[in-house]
Amino acid sequence: MLQALLNSQGSVPLKVIIGCTLIIVLAFSLSIHEFMHGYVAYRLGDDTAKLQGRLTLNPMAHLDPLGSLMMIFAGFGWAKPVPVNYGRLTRLKNRNISVRLVSVAGVFSNFIVAWISYIFYSIIFQTGISTGLFLNVSSEGLPVSAVGMVLFIVCQLFYFLYVYNLILMAFNLLPIPPLDGYHFAETFVPYKWRPQLAAYEKYAVIILLILVVVSNFSSFSPLGSLIGLIETPFKYIITTPVDYLTSILF
Repeated sequence: MLQALLNSQGSVPLKVIIGCTLIIVLAFSLSIHEFMHGYVAYRLGDDTAKLQGRLTLNPMAHLDPLGSLMMIFAGFGWAKPVPVNYGRLTRLKNRNISVRLVSVAGVFSNFIVAWISYIFYSIIFQTGISTGLFLNVSSEGLPVSAVGMVLFIVCQLFYFLYVYNLILMAFNLLPIPPLDGYHFAETFVPYKWRPQLAAYEKYAVIILLILVVVSNFSSFSPLGSLIGLIETPFKYIITTPVDYLTSILF
């Protein structure tokens, strides 16, 4: 992500605006993902996250240094996992359902944020075009009017919220430890097989790291392809109705 920004065309002020916007977006997106894990676990009977001060949207409580760097340099990453004591998820009779709800809480929140963000992005972008605020730009590629500049920054903010929340959602849906998709899929495995499955988790983590490295230091990006494949249907669900409505309104 950072390399793409530095190599992209555009003035230095434009890159600074985009870079600052991305930092805000990533901090919020990672934080709401972890907050929702803890909140759903709390509602289902486990107050571990609350006792450790993790039921907050404060990025300082959630950001993981390595995961944040990966998000900046690779375009996908993670925050510090919210601690969940699955033995205390007692509000529902079926423990597996509780684990599934906690597992999908983070990715579901990212999906909702992406959907809402795309709505606002589309409205603001079309407003900027229809009013000419985005068409009257300086030699640096930025709107010349103060209103246009503010609208441009807000538009970029919502666009990146849409893009990176989808990436974060798709990445965490991969059924590879320690991601949410794995914890969700694990609940469908019979209990007698789970100890054997747990023995292979450390190898799966190594595979995930290899995929990350290969995707960032070679022209072949298997992880990026997997994320793109998972993103596709969700993008369709989000963009199809919103694009249709904005075409009518504008």
